[in-house]
Amino acid sequence: MPGQLPKPMFFLVFIVNNFMHSTKPHKIEGLKQIFEKYDVYFIDLWGVMHNGVECYAEAITVLKELKNHKKKVILISNAPRPSRTVNLFLEKIGLPHTLYDLLITSGDITQQYLIENKEKKKFYHLGPDRDKDLFENEKIHISNKEECDEIICTGLIFSEKEDIQEYEAILQYFKNKQTPMICANPDEVVIRGTKLEYCAGALAKKYQEMGGKVTYYGKPYLDIYSTALKKMNILQLYEQKKIIPFAIGDNLKTDIKGANSFNISSLLILNGIYKDFIRNDEINFEELKSSVNLQQLQIHYYQKDLIW
Repeated sequence: MPGQLPKPMFFLVFIVNNFMHSTKPHKIEGLKQIFEKYDVYFIDLWGVMHNGVECYAEAITVLKELKNHKKKVILISNAPRPSRTVNLFLEKIGLPHTLYDLLITSGDITQQYLIENKEKKKFYHLGPDRDKDLFENEKIHISNKEECDEIICTGLIFSEKEDIQEYEAILQYFKNKQTPMICANPDEVVIRGTKLEYCAGALAKKYQEMGGKVTYYGKPYLDIYSTALKKMNILQLYEQKKIIPFAIGDNLKTDIKGANSFNISSLLILNGIYKDFIRNDEINFEELKSSVNLQQLQIHYYQKDLIW
């Protein structure tokens, strides 16, 4: 009959339509329910493995189990510092390097850019002194704001005390000069202990809203994922679809959006920056996605905390 699909085509359209509209995330009680399906794990740090002060014991157990089952573990962080510095911090709070195969940070990606351009450009550092190892270990000169070609933003200078509005004057100064910004941490907030703390991404967002030009390094941008797989010598296997990566994180804008962009499945941890959305151990995902203006984002699985 005119306008009627052949039966095989009808069933194909039915399946595709159902798949496309089956966007409700699946709750899992533990990662052990799904871990066998994946080969490589991209795991976020802040809000998943630790809170900036101490590690989560259950999350450490997850790393041990993944290693026991011969899975590859890549810790992937938007920390605006080199991975060697973050590695020392993780050891200090109880996460030994023996539990993962690679640690990569947005600081690593930013530092590579700085090294490649240190003879051509002058950089102004907007951020706390603790992030200066991004420059010092590679002998990258830090310029003053009058002479710089680019701003390297690693965060607020005293992040636990300050408000974004306090930076409006210096951002306007750079906007008037049309100075581009490199954001070394796309996260806007993290949990430190039990409190939310602003990150470089919040300053970068403010600068963009004022009309400034910003380039971001780290999640959700693809360079950090492909660089990690390249460092592990498995990028080609991923491109040939011989391995299946999986991402775990607590941030829709970075961890989950990055996983979507990299075309891999993901697990959202609720008890990180979105813990205030939790009601009786559940969450309204449409409300959550609307709050960050990412209604089309695909969340595959979720847990309150990362547990095995």
